[in-house]
Amino acid sequence: MEYRWDLLPTPPQFDPELSREYGKYAAKVLALRGLHSREQVRAFVDPSSYSPTPPESLPDLERAVRRLLEAREKGEALCIWGDFDCDGVTSTSLLLSALQPLGFQVQFTLPLRSREGHGLNAQRLQQVLAQGCQVLLTVDCGIGNAAEIALAQARGVDVIVMDHHALPDPLPPAYAVVNPLRLPEEHPLRFLPGVGVAYKLAEALYQALGIPGVEEYLDLVAVGIVADVAVLQRECRYLVQRGLPVLAKTQRPGLRALLDWVSNGSSPGALTAQDIAFRLAPRLNAIGRLEDARLAVELLTTSDPQRAQTLVKHFVALSEECRQLTQEVLQEARQQVESLDLARERAIVLASSGWNPGVLGVAAARLAEEYRCPTVLIAKDESTGLGYGSGRSIPGVNLLEALEAVRPLLRRGGGHPMAAGIQLDLACLAAVQLTLRRELAARVSPDQQARALAVEILLDWTLLASQGRDGVAELDEVYRQLQLLQPFGHGNPNPIVALMNFRPTNLKASGDGRHLRFELKGRARSRTLWFWGAGEELEQWQNCPAVDIALRLEADSKEPWRGTVLAVRPSGNWQAPAVSAPRLQIQDYRQRPLPDSLEKALYYTGQPLPLRQPLPPSAKTTLVLACWPWLPADLAQLLQQVQPQTLILAASAHSWDRLPQQLAQLRELGQAKPWDPAALAAATGLPQQWLEALEGSEQISTGLLSRIRESQAFHRWLDEASPAQIAQLCQRLLQPDPVPLAFSPA
Repeated sequence: MEYRWDLLPTPPQFDPELSREYGKYAAKVLALRGLHSREQVRAFVDPSSYSPTPPESLPDLERAVRRLLEAREKGEALCIWGDFDCDGVTSTSLLLSALQPLGFQVQFTLPLRSREGHGLNAQRLQQVLAQGCQVLLTVDCGIGNAAEIALAQARGVDVIVMDHHALPDPLPPAYAVVNPLRLPEEHPLRFLPGVGVAYKLAEALYQALGIPGVEEYLDLVAVGIVADVAVLQRECRYLVQRGLPVLAKTQRPGLRALLDWVSNGSSPGALTAQDIAFRLAPRLNAIGRLEDARLAVELLTTSDPQRAQTLVKHFVALSEECRQLTQEVLQEARQQVESLDLARERAIVLASSGWNPGVLGVAAARLAEEYRCPTVLIAKDESTGLGYGSGRSIPGVNLLEALEAVRPLLRRGGGHPMAAGIQLDLACLAAVQLTLRRELAARVSPDQQARALAVEILLDWTLLASQGRDGVAELDEVYRQLQLLQPFGHGNPNPIVALMNFRPTNLKASGDGRHLRFELKGRARSRTLWFWGAGEELEQWQNCPAVDIALRLEADSKEPWRGTVLAVRPSGNWQAPAVSAPRLQIQDYRQRPLPDSLEKALYYTGQPLPLRQPLPPSAKTTLVLACWPWLPADLAQLLQQVQPQTLILAASAHSWDRLPQQLAQLRELGQAKPWDPAALAAATGLPQQWLEALEGSEQISTGLLSRIRESQAFHRWLDEASPAQIAQLCQRLLQPDPVPLAFSPA
């Protein structure tokens, strides 16, 4: 399989200070993902540094809480209407478990995937209303069911919609519509799936009643968020970070039994998002794909360990059946694809009578990845005259927009830009296929179909050896640093690492010949890279003198990590990704006054980095150093942010005459009050970033004085160096991965 290798350079906003705190590999990946300040990085890496968003930020949530508290007070019957996928069953289970102890009279219902599809339907709604429901609470569904909601409201039943799917215009006529898509795009709660919205509701209810302990439901939240492939940024990331430890120690008999089963009774170590995505979620989803998802809710809410064990065995068997049914769909779908001209059509819309509707989403996702085309698969039910379809897209192609073109031909349809479901009359099938294929193809560009690997970390194996460095030890360090970025998933993928110029002298095939195994030999240890399904390429790479390997470093139960190879190519005349540093002109005004012509230049006077002010285009930027940056890392950050064409030297060494008084004041203030770097920097004149690296006044002697001595040496060098020497230093610092420089005290 051919890939385009995109070797990503370090962005100009890269903060070398973060390298000291988190390591150069982690710092580069963080910068590539838009995290540049220390505050942003800390909130991303450490959930205790993240400020959770109040639940009432969600539109209509306070109104929903008031109505639910009224129902509790009056003893009204509440019904939760959930969905049959993992997000839906965790949402339903969470609210059922959270509301019952609070005294709510609550029941739940879930539609059948095979006969009813997603969302509300008139027949089941009539049954729910006949059973005496007085408040209907939808979770992970309902936003597209205006007609059913209007019916319930007309019967005197207040409907509270808790959903995260695409918003219709107008919104349904519900009592309250709680949906994170009603928030601005940059809002922390924008990415919440159904279980995240359900948790925020439970959180608000517990707060309103002054009851602690809502955090015990974070195990369900973590499972639902990851299973629904929600974006692991902002609040979603925080909830998963908090939820994974709760999940690892969960006391729910059903989740405990499922965790024990997938780990084969052994201790799984620290749970990861990958454990949820590839081990837990498929089993929980299997029941809703083939049978009644109410069993999944029973598993997640039962207090009976024996019943939990019975359900888990059933789920595991169904998961294997799902796998077999998916393979059958894929086999037939691939045969149909062979008759298509995908280079021209650029989209796949197929139908068959022999497909199980429950596995179409999994199969469509596999085909979309395999052929790099948006894919919609439709199962035909000749007995009812209906078709049930599921679609998956590729990045940049909005599936929902394409569905709008065929909306008049559908009975129902909805979902997300990357995943959607439809129901249609078979009489409209040919028209839907033709129109949908045309609409999808119009949104696909050749660039979107290209298979690209975004390489964020690059190691030249030959160069490491020539420098006397242990390549395996370096990869161990890469893996250690990248664990700070967990959990990985949608919106925060496990970074791709490229080993360049690797000599495949220890390349072997697996015992069955299906896979390749690269052995990396270090001084004291070795590591294994697996290239799955590439056994037939053994001879090709054995005969190659040097190869480049793109891989991901993943957790392993027996080794510190294992490498999963994504692609291999012959080594060539590649160049490490670099933003070519422009030739910098140096003008020396260290011993003379500045001319008036520089009054419109950009001045650096010691302000905090990165600079907050608007910057002119780099080709026109003249940067005046009226004050020396504290350390080489600060100069590198300043140069990479500004990218100046001309650098004016107009500074002199910082005066440390007041240092004894500054240190005494720092100790006094630091001992008298909580350690506040910003306030202490303002009071003492010492750099805030240095004080942020300290945890208290007791570290002044060790942590701060070494920075001061290095800064003094750096400033002496800048005072004495020639313009040519400073230009050479700046050119090195303008490179994307500057080698850290140290200036030792004389």
